[in-house]
Amino acid sequence: MLVIVYLLLIFGLLFGFVYTLKRSTEPPPENISIVGPPEYINPDANPLHANIGVYVINVGNLDLTTGIYFMDFYLSILCDRPCQPDIDILNAASSPEIEKQSADTQGDTVHTYRVRANLITNVNLDNFPFDEQTLTLSIGDKQADKDQMVFNEDSSFSGLDYGHLHVLGWFIQHQWNVLVTEDAYPNLGGLFSRFEFSIKVYKPWLSSFFNDLFPVLVIMLVGFLSFLLSPEAAGERLTLTSSTLVALILFHINLNSSVPPLASLTFADKFMIINYVAMSLAIAISAVLLVLRDSKNLEAASKLNIWTRWIIPPLWALSLFAMTLMHFHVAQVGA
Repeated sequence: MLVIVYLLLIFGLLFGFVYTLKRSTEPPPENISIVGPPEYINPDANPLHANIGVYVINVGNLDLTTGIYFMDFYLSILCDRPCQPDIDILNAASSPEIEKQSADTQGDTVHTYRVRANLITNVNLDNFPFDEQTLTLSIGDKQADKDQMVFNEDSSFSGLDYGHLHVLGWFIQHQWNVLVTEDAYPNLGGLFSRFEFSIKVYKPWLSSFFNDLFPVLVIMLVGFLSFLLSPEAAGERLTLTSSTLVALILFHINLNSSVPPLASLTFADKFMIINYVAMSLAIAISAVLLVLRDSKNLEAASKLNIWTRWIIPPLWALSLFAMTLMHFHVAQVGA
């Protein structure tokens, strides 16, 4: 009992350390308004209307650490009167390659461009390594505000060239989404029409499981072999469980090397935390058995060994199951 109280005291102090560190170093959340003031609206404006669409030829090279990916697409614009759009790829990571395709035979109302660009998108890694990412393309005009040009989505101009789309390590959903929004720039004193095109990619479940989670399950099962050893082999049990914990830590570090630092825990982090706790309990039990063995209290050591053998592994598996249900239920509610 004294050992248990001692361990609870240690872990309580460690929790207090982590909580105090979080409260002391994490800044409070900020509320930021991105809506422009009403004086931006000009009721007397007569802007030209431009139907716009994107036909994607190729997508590739998604890098989760930077959120950068490559997109090759055709951009089509049809104005209701002669126009000269000055296209701006708003989420470009570097200077895009924009090549005008259409000849000037439509009275300056039809404009087609071939665009190759490295783009930046927001990555959502809450479900990593089973994450789904939205690859977004944002287009605007460099000069014209909403009083001069308004974009209108035209689905006849948009689509995907499914035969040439491939993002290594990802599956692409065949459904695309478009959205026309407005951006307010207070320093420029106006609203700007923006066109957004997005597609979704997701990780193959089977490869993600076998590459990122299955090795951890094997490591844990090897560590749980310690419960099959007798109390007289408490020293060997301690060596096995300690080595298992080190293996878990190294695997977790390698797993997180492919993602950027995050403000919240991913599914993989929660999965690893449960494994850390279970193996730490196995180490603590091995240490207690070692003490009982050295004090010649083999009867108590045998009882502890029997009880923990039937409690810890099932509790570990139950915790993984419950965490998975809770995590993805919360994710679906949030979506």
